[in-house]
Amino acid sequence: MTFAVKEINQRQDLLPNLSLGYHIRDSFDEIPLSIKGSLVLVNGQPETGRGASCTDVHRQPSPVIVGDAASGVSMAVLRTLTSFSVPVVSYFSSCSCLSNKKEFPTFMRTMPNDQFQIKALARLVHYFKWTWVGLIGVESDYAHFAIQLFLKESARYNVCPAYVHIYPIVLTEEALRELTNTIQASTATVIVSFSAETDMRTVLKECRRQNITHVQWIASEAWATSQSIWGDYSDILQGTLGFAIRKGEIPNLGNYLRGLNTSTVQASDFLTEFWEETFNCRVNGSLNTHIHKEEVQKRGPCSGRESLDNVYTSYADVTQLRVSYNVYKAVYLIAHALHDMSTCVPGQGPFQNGTCGSLNPLLPWQLLSYMKRTNFTTLGEDVRFDENGDPIASYDLMNWHTTNDGSLQLIRVGFYDASLGEDRDLVINESVIVWHRGNKYLYVSIGVFLPICVIMAHHACLLTFWFLLNLPMWCWSANKDQCIYQGEEGTQSFYQDGDVILGGLFPLHYSPVSAAWSFQSKPAQTEYK
Repeated sequence: MTFAVKEINQRQDLLPNLSLGYHIRDSFDEIPLSIKGSLVLVNGQPETGRGASCTDVHRQPSPVIVGDAASGVSMAVLRTLTSFSVPVVSYFSSCSCLSNKKEFPTFMRTMPNDQFQIKALARLVHYFKWTWVGLIGVESDYAHFAIQLFLKESARYNVCPAYVHIYPIVLTEEALRELTNTIQASTATVIVSFSAETDMRTVLKECRRQNITHVQWIASEAWATSQSIWGDYSDILQGTLGFAIRKGEIPNLGNYLRGLNTSTVQASDFLTEFWEETFNCRVNGSLNTHIHKEEVQKRGPCSGRESLDNVYTSYADVTQLRVSYNVYKAVYLIAHALHDMSTCVPGQGPFQNGTCGSLNPLLPWQLLSYMKRTNFTTLGEDVRFDENGDPIASYDLMNWHTTNDGSLQLIRVGFYDASLGEDRDLVINESVIVWHRGNKYLYVSIGVFLPICVIMAHHACLLTFWFLLNLPMWCWSANKDQCIYQGEEGTQSFYQDGDVILGGLFPLHYSPVSAAWSFQSKPAQTEYK
């Protein structure tokens, strides 16, 4: 996001008289913190960050938010912000329920609607004549709706579920045993998994323990390119197939990411933490409050000679820019909408009597109106949106191969393009597919014939969780005599000034700070025994 903003600000053909800034907050992939962060963004947050005065806080509101990642989190944020008409553009929320404009009128996304991924998966299963498959997913809106859609879509091709198993987010021994018993008791050897990377890691660990290594995995896009789980489970995942969102090649992004050094990372707590964990050193005695333990406190200082050119990190890996490319397109969507507003000719605008949108003040509902009308081209791709704010769906079919040195090679073996029509939308090059057990026909299972496949009970897309902000927004820091956001000791954020401040919600961490470390007043000294 920061790269896209910088790139746009340097262009003369796009927003030449308007500069973009950003406020990016860590959402922790948690609903309460995402809601709080979104309210902070749209109401304005301190420009000076940590150390701001509690009595003199300067704020600049964000008229639009790029985020969040998870569908359930985005739903909660949208229900909070809808009454303010603040547009939210997600880069990874794919639940089909978010296309409901009556419920989520301010939502747009650069991530395809799950409805198209499900069509692609059903077509894939039908293509290989697999009629008896297992379906698993983590307890979430994403998995519930995806499985519901898959059951409906696959029934068109006489594909029946051997089982449908939704497992809890917190996988206890009992929950894992129930899942693996379900898999082992079935004759189905093809499993479609609607799970996240972290969930799959736990599932695969138990499959290894139970010697469940015969399965042909079909990955949902949430983990179809998750290289980090390959190292420990390559023998199980060899031959995995899955649809991944379209990849982009963003010029100069690699150099931008590798341009960090010991001096520049000190401007951000998150980058400082990343630097210290990557190079096993300390930057100017930083706290690194999220993960520093006693043994970490003994690290030596960073020398200043550390370089990302000499190490591999997923941060600087630009070979699989898929979600990052969605973020890039989201920023450009907003920029093009603002450009259209700034070049609008009075009398030819989209509002009553041809009125143009106002840039000063910038009204979120007017910006949303322009965003819905915006089409643009970036990196050779024609980016368009339908009446629900969804992009035209396009996926790469990826196959997991093992290289000579044992590492993962993601091979594109086909694609699905919803714009090409049902008879031409799926293209597969079978000759380059590597199968888990060497042959696709080994996965044709025989199950009990059902005239009508069992359809999952309807799961309403209704999130009843409402997070009430009944605590002060500001509090006393437990570590320093300064003012910080309550309950967010150590929360990272990025800020850059500009004429228009784009809000951003990204799950930089997945472990929220414990509420036990939130204070409304300066706490008494803790006594350790």
